This record gives sequence, structure tokens and C-alpha cells, in this order.
Amino acid sequence: MILIRALAAALLISIAARARAATVWECYVYNPVASLPSVQAIVRLIDSVKKQTNGELEINLHLGGSLPIKATDITAAVGDNVVQLGDDGFATGTIPITAILRLPMLLQSEQDLTKAMAILRPHLDEAYGKRGIVVLGQYAYPFQVIWGKKKITSLADIKGLKLRVTSVEQGEFVRRFGGVSLPLGSPDVAAALDRGVVEGVFTASSGGGLTWHDLLKYRYGFPTSYVNSTIVVNREAFEKLPPPSQKILRDAAATSADWATAEMQRVEDDVTAQFGKEGMVLTAATPEDIKEATEKLRPYWDEWASKHSTEAVAILKEIRTAVGR
Repeated sequence: MILIRALAAALLISIAARARAATVWECYVYNPVASLPSVQAIVRLIDSVKKQTNGELEINLHLGGSLPIKATDITAAVGDNVVQLGDDGFATGTIPITAILRLPMLLQSEQDLTKAMAILRPHLDEAYGKRGIVVLGQYAYPFQVIWGKKKITSLADIKGLKLRVTSVEQGEFVRRFGGVSLPLGSPDVAAALDRGVVEGVFTASSGGGLTWHDLLKYRYGFPTSYVNSTIVVNREAFEKLPPPSQKILRDAAATSADWATAEMQRVEDDVTAQFGKEGMVLTAATPEDIKEATEKLRPYWDEWASKHSTEAVAILKEIRTAVGR
């Protein structure tokens, strides 16, 4: 009897200790497909944190569309502690300064992107901080190019097409070449293509291309812009973690974000080539196309910044100086 009581007491102590030790968070991402590199980066983050904290911080992953949270509402969901961790790729409405990296034709190389992301980072920290959110890392997809169910092999083919865009800024590119744009979060794209709500999309091969290529026939490799995403955490939840766990989370998120950017760039060309082998019509942009679009969109950069804030004007100036554009 004494032994049984001792074992029962030990079991209760063990259960209580585990209950006290384990912190369980929820994480929401906008992508609905777990195999995408951007989602795999979050999986790597979650696994690393669990291992390094010895299970003291566990994070449950929810794919895009699995919770009643729109892609555009992830900022609010994290700020309100509905979910503690988020992959925030559609924040241009809530954190407008994020869109500066998406201005069409402003950034035209990986080197441009790296410089611009570094310039933007402190401003992201400040903007998210006002909403009770801590920025843990940021990553970016390869160039967003134009895909179509109908023929799209030149800038002239944009005219009259209904194209899904990820931001107002991409929509402006479409408008200036005579197309019709429709902003859609990732979980809504497949159905919109299937029903003919849109006739094409802006995405990268290693992003939405992996998910939607079966619904598309043409890939016009025109480098319109990059799309960035920010890994964010609710500040109150973050500050409740022990300092060592905070550092583990920060380091894991930064490493995973860097991995996502590098991995998507690494596989982009191979994935594109595979689509071509499967019958997709692949067309490369010409230098003349790129020059034409750059000149057409150049005035928009200053228009965009002036409509937003003096901070946006200053950041744009710094980025343009850094990239020589």
C-alpha cells in the first residue's frame, strides 16, 4: 500500500511538472500546402524550438484555410493572441510599409532584394511593435512572374486578362498594362482559377507554381517584383517565455527565414524546367520588355511613397540609392 501511494504521488508530481513546463502555442501560415519550402521553413522552426527547449515550448502548425483566419488577417490574429506565431505574407493592408519591397520593377536582382530587406527591417520592427507584435525574421520568394490559362508570352498579352495579385502594388502593374487585377490569398486561388474568376496569377515557380501549375498553361518569366513574408510572434506570449527560450525562438526563426529564401531561389529554375517538360509554355522576358516596364512603373514608386507617409518617402529614397535605381 505504501509503495502504491508513493508511486501515485510520484505520478501526480510528474504530471504536474509536465503541465507547468509545457507551453503550447498555435501557429498559422497562409499557404495551404505543407510541402512548399515556405511552409517547410516554419516546420523546421517548430521542430528546432521543440528540440532545443526539450519540449518546453510546443507549437502546433495550422495551414492556410484550416482556421477561419483570412491571409490578410494574420497580423490581427497574432496581435490579438488568437494565434501566437504567424507567417504574415499578406500584411500590406495592416503594415503598409511591407509593400515597399513589392513595388513593381524597383528591385531587379537578389542583391537588390538583400539590400532592401536590410534597410526595411528596423521599420518592420517599429510598425509591428505598435501592434503588440515582435518580428522574428523575414524571407522572400523568387521573382513573381506571370502565369496564365490563356496565352501570356508578352507584356501586350496582359491587356484584358483577369489576374490574381498578392497586393495593390502588383495590381498597379496589371492596370498599367491594361489588365484587371484581383487580390487573393493563397487558399482562394485554386478555386478562382478553376471557376474562371481569374485567368492567371502572379507567383514564383517554387511558391504558388508548385500548387497551381496543373491549372495553368503559360508561364511568362517577367520579373515584376518580389514578395516578402514576415515571421511574427505575439509580444505578450513571447515575453512570458524564459529568456533562453526567447533566444532559441529568435535564432530558429531567423535561420528558418534565411533557409526559406535560399531554398526557393535554389529550386526555382529546376522547378520551372520541370513544368516545361510537362507541357507548360515557357517564355522569358526580353531586356526590352524589362526596360519598358521599368520606365512605365518608375513614376509609381514616388506616387506610392507620397501617398503613404514621410517615412515611406525616406525609406524609398534609401533603397533607390542602395540599388542604383
